[in-house]
Amino acid sequence: MFKQSLLPGFPDGADKIGTSLSILTKEDQVTYFVGGDNYFSHPAGDEQSRRFALTSLMANGHVRARDLEGSPLLIPHRTLMNWTKQYRQDGPCSFYRTIGRAAPRVITPDKIAECARILADGIHPSEVARRAGINESTLRKALKRNAIPQLPCVLDEGLTKPVVVSKSERSRIDAEAASAMGTACTRADERVAAAMGLAGSASARFEVGHDVQMAGLLTALPALCANGLLSGIDRHLKLPKGFYSVLHILLTLGFMALARIRRPEGLRHIPPGEFGKVIGLDRVPEVRTLREKDCHDGSHR
Repeated sequence: MFKQSLLPGFPDGADKIGTSLSILTKEDQVTYFVGGDNYFSHPAGDEQSRRFALTSLMANGHVRARDLEGSPLLIPHRTLMNWTKQYRQDGPCSFYRTIGRAAPRVITPDKIAECARILADGIHPSEVARRAGINESTLRKALKRNAIPQLPCVLDEGLTKPVVVSKSERSRIDAEAASAMGTACTRADERVAAAMGLAGSASARFEVGHDVQMAGLLTALPALCANGLLSGIDRHLKLPKGFYSVLHILLTLGFMALARIRRPEGLRHIPPGEFGKVIGLDRVPEVRTLREKDCHDGSHR
């Protein structure tokens, strides 16, 4: 069948594109003419309609991609190919598809201030996330990229509030200490001083912690003292200078009895750093150390 050719008429003031397309911009309206026929029009600045019009003209063979790449449009070839692919795969309606609005930010300035305030009270991040009504993973990502400032922890008396350390963080710190003086040996200065005879023993220091294993044994300490566990230790029990004092050994043995740990070897099944926090030290004595102290103490009875 004979295909009738379009009459080569171009409106005045229109830009000629290729052999049959012309584009006229007049009174904030863009009109596309194929030959002398009005093919499509849209308001100036409507980018979605502009992409649709040019792509449909290419798809229907009224203009070639090389014509749109040249002056005056100067559209990159890759861009034209992407438009053509979209037209073929998703259809013409895809050019007018509403772009989804971005989800509202979770870590807003108000949330940042709220989380920073709760963290300053020494609260664990999981509890902070629960109180703030956000996911813990979201909070930890914000902390990792320093999006939440670390406010100073100050008590009413003007003293710095101790930081609450979680069990997982303590386990990591104890494991890192293994490459130096041993697992959970975090009080290196006191251990060195005791080894050199510069200190009689380490001081029992109880620190704030979160989810400390076997910490409930401390509630029985008054009962142990009432039954005479620590009575007369200065008169009847003596140990040479070292990191562990008589007090630490007696507390360890007393808490072992309450926890039904019958032999020192049973301590090998308990994280030494966790039991150490219960007696006020960085870690509980090793089995060999505990047996040596017990034998030495027995020779003075």
